[in-house]
Amino acid sequence: MAKSKSAFKSFKKIRKGLAIFKNGHSKFWTLRLWDPLAKRYVQRTTKETVQLEALGVAVEFADNYKSGGHPLHAAKKSTSFEHYAKQLIQMQALKGGKWSGGDAKLLNRSEDGLIAYFGKWDVSKINTGAVRDYLLKLDTNRGKPLAESTKAKHTIIMRKVLAIAVEDGVLNVLPVMPKQKTVDTPRLAFTDSEYKKFIRSARECAKRGDVVRGVKVREHHARMFTFIVHSFLRPTESELFGLKHKDVQVKGQPPHLEMKIDGKTGKRTSVTMPIAVPLYQGMLNPFDESGPDKNAYVWMPEYPNRTTAINTARRIFNHILENAGLTDEDQKFSPYSLRHYSLQARLRGSKGKVNIHTLATNAGTSVDQLERFYLKKMAPSKELIENLQTNGD
Repeated sequence: MAKSKSAFKSFKKIRKGLAIFKNGHSKFWTLRLWDPLAKRYVQRTTKETVQLEALGVAVEFADNYKSGGHPLHAAKKSTSFEHYAKQLIQMQALKGGKWSGGDAKLLNRSEDGLIAYFGKWDVSKINTGAVRDYLLKLDTNRGKPLAESTKAKHTIIMRKVLAIAVEDGVLNVLPVMPKQKTVDTPRLAFTDSEYKKFIRSARECAKRGDVVRGVKVREHHARMFTFIVHSFLRPTESELFGLKHKDVQVKGQPPHLEMKIDGKTGKRTSVTMPIAVPLYQGMLNPFDESGPDKNAYVWMPEYPNRTTAINTARRIFNHILENAGLTDEDQKFSPYSLRHYSLQARLRGSKGKVNIHTLATNAGTSVDQLERFYLKKMAPSKELIENLQTNGD
């Protein structure tokens, strides 16, 4: 806690935030400078006994402290990187769960997070070289360099923070971010035979009433995993596990479900394949004239906490895999493998005729992502080869 002026033997204010004083412990004048970013006083001895000489030393120190001592730091908190980083955190919190916890950790990591490194910097002083130096520092703090994809996440978050500063007019343009060499790693997808084996195993586990961590495997779970394949939904909280009855409408000509999805890529209306209709309707009580609770979740509604539902579903999925003999250290399936299989199967099932843009839009992705992550490892079918080799009339 700072001493009051009355506690000093002599006190001389020079300007706002800067003063010199003497106390009974030293013959020299001491300067006191307020650091607005650190929110504390900086004190140094002037090594001068004469007040006039001490005044000159204090002014020189204060000028150097601002311009020479910390040339990259913001003179005002409102132009600092930390200020805009906290704004980004608040903005993402208001969106309600659309931002991953990992992204927040990149900002808040105490030792080498973005705020720890750039927090006091004036956003206008951050350029490509500064970001490159930060990425190099991340590598030197570890036994082996960070993955290029992880570095890319750091630069993406950096851009998001600085974009707010651009909106405020503090920055004219965003600095160019160092490019990271990324290698696509598509998730493993089921083959047709593996998928059939998985679904057969799911029904067997449900028929036996297998118990996984206190939870009985039910026909409901087998339907849910099949539904992923015929709806193209991501097995995430915002898509499959966020789907409520009010979001679903049964349509005809041809039969399909129309779903309102607020997923990874934003809001969309997505339609299913015909088989999804009986999968959905088969869970409903045919004697309930009022229909299901519109605000109830479609899948695993007994878990209000959707994270618990996802974790439970994943454990059941792994149990079914093991029962089917589909566990392998070299190729590990996940619930996402069902979505990858669904997109590949749709392209094969259409014999190469489905419009890839329509498929991507309906699945809440892009043609680029579809080609890079979902279809990259797809084995060519007989129909696709024939489609490729077709000659014009």
